[in-house]
Amino acid sequence: MTGYPDQYLGKYKTILASSPIYIGGLVLLVATATPAAIRAGASMGGLVSSMILIGIGTGGLKACIAPMCGEQNTEKGQHVETLETGETVLVDHDLTTARIFMWYYWAANVGSLSSLLTVEIENHKGFWLAYLVPLLVFLVVLAVFVGFNHKIKKSRPQGSPILDATRALMIGFKEKSFDKAKPSSLRARERLHRYKFAQEERYTDLYVEQVKSGLLACKYFLLFPFYFICWTQIFNNLISQAGSMKLGGTPNDLMQNLETIFMLSFIPILDLMIYPALRKAGISFNPILRIFVGFMCAALGMVYACVLQYFIYHRPENSIPVWIQAPSYVFGALSEIFVIVTGLEVAFLKAPDNLRAFVSSIFWITIALGAAIGIALAPVSQDPYMVWTYAGLAIGAFVAGCVFFVCFRHSISGEVPLTVGLEAAEEPSFNGPGAAGSDPLSGKVA
Repeated sequence: MTGYPDQYLGKYKTILASSPIYIGGLVLLVATATPAAIRAGASMGGLVSSMILIGIGTGGLKACIAPMCGEQNTEKGQHVETLETGETVLVDHDLTTARIFMWYYWAANVGSLSSLLTVEIENHKGFWLAYLVPLLVFLVVLAVFVGFNHKIKKSRPQGSPILDATRALMIGFKEKSFDKAKPSSLRARERLHRYKFAQEERYTDLYVEQVKSGLLACKYFLLFPFYFICWTQIFNNLISQAGSMKLGGTPNDLMQNLETIFMLSFIPILDLMIYPALRKAGISFNPILRIFVGFMCAALGMVYACVLQYFIYHRPENSIPVWIQAPSYVFGALSEIFVIVTGLEVAFLKAPDNLRAFVSSIFWITIALGAAIGIALAPVSQDPYMVWTYAGLAIGAFVAGCVFFVCFRHSISGEVPLTVGLEAAEEPSFNGPGAAGSDPLSGKVA
């Protein structure tokens, strides 16, 4: 489904097409979680079937929603604007896009707090009623989405971008360079006639540069699975760790909500206070640096969990208060903001217009890869090996972050701009929320 939004349907229609599949999975989940279905032995089959439907629906939704949010920012490059206060500012497209993704992710995680409600519902009423909550919420949100469709800026499907990009990649491979694959270079070296696709009108120097840009965007995500292995610990091993601590009446599966609460608090602080302060100080906290810091935060979170697990093993059972675990979630929240939000931002800005949903889906696939690696590590992710498990994850995140920084640090100096388009020659290289001289208001640069 990753190519359909760009190729056939467009992002808006793909969201509409994926929603019934997602709703069908939720309906099946609710129906097979009722007491009658459980007594009839239908719950396991229903759970598996609903997870498949929900997974398919989620794939279509996640690949489209984030890039569609970014596309609502239609202003390109930079332009001067006068505010109502009389202040003159410079509006920057990339800074505005960065802020869009920050608040998109903030809004998405507000929904994560629903688990505070659903856990209590499950404890007192049963699973079926807990599953009914997201179903009803999604139906309401979908109705609002459709109702306001006339205010949503929609991109049209653009033929066969994946096939065309593959052809461009093949030409680049045969010519051993993207620069040599450009039609101007092929024509100068009298090699244009060798490639039928290169002779088509849409095959331009700019198009080849855009395909190169999209490929580089995917390269940024190669090391992300090492981060997501650590990130998924919030939803499994850290819950188990909390269960071995002194709960004081607090359900251990509620602890993961600390990470969401911290993140919902940190995003406004970063966007409204920290990033503007960095800009005024002339400090560039660009995407590469943010992602690197995110990896380091993930590593620190695992180091803290490792040390805490050591004390759990060497203290009387259930003697350490569960709230001592909170710093792991602080590091997790910071890492999520720096890695995931920035990853969405890079996937949008780095990809050519007709491949944004595809590149975004590649980013989300890295989460699945991280989860799969986590499952493979399950035999050692249990007592009495958890100290070594957390230590190994910390080392993995640290090494992956360092490798990422070394491989892509050239982007910091602006040698490889993160935006490629018609206005690329006029735009400065992408520096993100830490760009010097920027104002916190909607990407406005003072």
